[in-house]
Amino acid sequence: MVSSELRANARESLKGKWGKAALLTLCFGLISFVISFVLGFIPAVGPIVNFVITLPISFGFLVSFMKLKRGEEVGYTDFLSTGFSNFGKVWGVFGNMLLKMIIPIVLVVVFLLVFAFSMGGSMASLFATSYGSHSYASAAAGFGGLAIVGLIGYIASIIYATVKGYLYSLSYYILYDNPDKTGKEIVEESESLMKGNRWSFFWLGLTFIGWAILSVFTLYIGMLWLVPYIMVTFVCFYEALAGKSATKTEDTNPVVEE
Repeated sequence: MVSSELRANARESLKGKWGKAALLTLCFGLISFVISFVLGFIPAVGPIVNFVITLPISFGFLVSFMKLKRGEEVGYTDFLSTGFSNFGKVWGVFGNMLLKMIIPIVLVVVFLLVFAFSMGGSMASLFATSYGSHSYASAAAGFGGLAIVGLIGYIASIIYATVKGYLYSLSYYILYDNPDKTGKEIVEESESLMKGNRWSFFWLGLTFIGWAILSVFTLYIGMLWLVPYIMVTFVCFYEALAGKSATKTEDTNPVVEE
């Protein structure tokens, strides 16, 4: 199924529901803003608490659009009850994703530290050289070379982490449809579905860039309709791969093409 067909399916699913989808997005945005604003006044602990509760609420937001796409009843603040009622499961899935991502995360941290250390050493050596300590010139060059290696490694590890992370993009969709599965099983199923489809998922997201740019000229008000459009399109992508779409073909694991 090509990207244009997925977007067409999303528009068809949202017929007669655009207003509700926009209000749902507005409610989510306002409540998320209020939570972040209030917790922002609590030093140190506030941002941590905000992150802890934001993930389940975001899951609830995703579930709301899965229900909306499937013609199920959805309340404007259901994402709160859905998120908190699945608090442990949501974080269980997240924990399993982190375990799968441990190597790229470590690489990102290591190369970032190498770059920061090298830049510090290079600046210190150049400072000493400027005051007549010419013996530090070679050290500055050495640190500079190491900084380049660290920067290249950091960029490469970021790319590696991003590419690997796409394997787990469908984890929370799977969680909603399979609440009895363990976090490990859910993450592994997402990995299985996304193998060979990561570029398709990435490209599908890119196809909305034009609409996102246009929303700037509406003072971002257009995002109230664009966000539902994107969310439901991704649900269509998931259903096409998982074979859960009402209009699925005999192939239950089709490759989504550009």
